[in-house]
Amino acid sequence: MNKKDIGLYLVIIGLLVFLSSCQMGRSDYMSEEQRKELETAYDSLQSNYKMLLVNYEAETDTLPSELKSLYSQMQKMHSEMDVSHRQMMAGNMGRHMQGDNMMAEGMGMHMQSHMTGEWYSQMMGMHDQMARMHQRMGQQDMARINRHLSEEYGNMRKMIPGLDEPSEVPFNEEGDPALLNGENLYSQNCASCHGGNAEGVSGVFPPLVDSEWVTGDKSVPIRILLHGLQGEIEVQEQEYQGSMPSFKARLSAAEIAAILNHLREESEGDHPNISQEDIIRISNTYSDRATPWNAEELNVQEQGNQ
Repeated sequence: MNKKDIGLYLVIIGLLVFLSSCQMGRSDYMSEEQRKELETAYDSLQSNYKMLLVNYEAETDTLPSELKSLYSQMQKMHSEMDVSHRQMMAGNMGRHMQGDNMMAEGMGMHMQSHMTGEWYSQMMGMHDQMARMHQRMGQQDMARINRHLSEEYGNMRKMIPGLDEPSEVPFNEEGDPALLNGENLYSQNCASCHGGNAEGVSGVFPPLVDSEWVTGDKSVPIRILLHGLQGEIEVQEQEYQGSMPSFKARLSAAEIAAILNHLREESEGDHPNISQEDIIRISNTYSDRATPWNAEELNVQEQGNQ
């Protein structure tokens, strides 16, 4: 090997060592100890989830229709959350990649971690609402199990590194919301909580069609889908209490716009369409945001967002 080849070899080795050190230092990767801690917590959650299913199967004939529907949707959501969780854990297991793939893996894992965190938040909200319904029905044991599952999801979410670091919304320069089926995207991502026709579940999940939170200033529904919503909110003169997760890691800018345009078109009145550029602009405006909004913050109207 001549001097030129040796020099090139040393440069490549140095670059790989540098990339590896960056990879190991990333805050969105888990150490082996963190990974094992999360796996232990997930095993406990799965055990409690199976216990909940047994209890529901025993009570299925006595459940009111709304709770029976939520139970069915909860199972579908749990299945999708499980896939996201396993993908995240598999990615962290194989995080010591080399070359260009290492960089791509780094960006992919950051997004996958946020995606799984969003699923944890969605499951927290579902179990919280189911606990409230059981509480009102006087079913204390079922309420307790649902509350415990919500707490477990919250604890697991805290174990994922990097969730306090904002993520960027996926953007396709050629994306066109008008070419996407907003109704189908709504069914896939929102109907489990808000109903097939976006009519909501009374006292549990608010309606979205004809909701002032969807049809008003463009910035408001965009910020809700980008970062989530926490706490009490009034919709069509009814109070709702709960948590809506972010969809920033699960939906592209064009998909967010397509869903919101579908809901605005289904609502009474003439509401300006939301473009992919609107999503990107507002995402950039709040690029440092990593926590859900509350109703008071969203009620502060932005200038120039119509």
